[in-house]
Amino acid sequence: MEIPKRRLGAAKLRSSDPVTLQVLTQELVRRPLGQVEPSTVLDLLALSELEAELPAQLARDLLTFRDQVLREINDLPDGPPLADLIRELRPLNPSHAPACLRAHLSALQGKRTHDDVVPALAELLGRWSEEPPEVIHLPAPRVVTKVVAEPAAPRGAKPAVAKAERSATARHEVVKAGPRPTKKEKSPATPAAQVDTRRAEWIEEDTLSRLANYSSGGIKESVLVGGAVHRSPFSDMTEAEVLTTLRRMKREGKVNNSAGRWSKR
Repeated sequence: MEIPKRRLGAAKLRSSDPVTLQVLTQELVRRPLGQVEPSTVLDLLALSELEAELPAQLARDLLTFRDQVLREINDLPDGPPLADLIRELRPLNPSHAPACLRAHLSALQGKRTHDDVVPALAELLGRWSEEPPEVIHLPAPRVVTKVVAEPAAPRGAKPAVAKAERSATARHEVVKAGPRPTKKEKSPATPAAQVDTRRAEWIEEDTLSRLANYSSGGIKESVLVGGAVHRSPFSDMTEAEVLTTLRRMKREGKVNNSAGRWSKR
């Protein structure tokens, strides 16, 4: 099996919530076995066994990927190509080997006879048998809640009185300030990327770094934007902010956008 120079991979797949997994796995599950890091292949196969805990579309994508991978392994010639795959799997954590892959390779054991494959496969399965597959428990999606604090009541005032006083003060301020401006009188909001140039610079560096690993076909917009938000060191990064920076980069000739996909110029 020819080993490509660059393979796709993703970290923390076993500890990400289902919503984040939908972003992290979109490109991975559409790649053949030889284009995905072996450790990531094990993670994706293990996740495919959690069908009941996953969103319906993600579960279908992972099952399709699993069927494809097992079919590709089955089609590997009995010789160096299969032996190369076994050698790549051997250094990985045995507990990360999912049940579906263990069963598939065990079924191949009696059907492969090449001198390089037989001992390597037996050694790999023996090593895996010493540790059971890791049980994965996906975390719940993060829920962000905002708490708005009530203004402090005047010292010694009863709650009802304090509330009435605040209402009266608010009415007085409205009258004093005059009528509220209509929507047409509102100033346009400053784009998020202009608020802090450090954030825009981080988005640009992250985008160019990711796109450098892809051909002219680029990356789907939802994957690129969602991935940037997930990796951002800024906890309040939004998809709108990332898109604002992407559009500026397009105007500056740094990236291309076509058919919902972004690529590097």
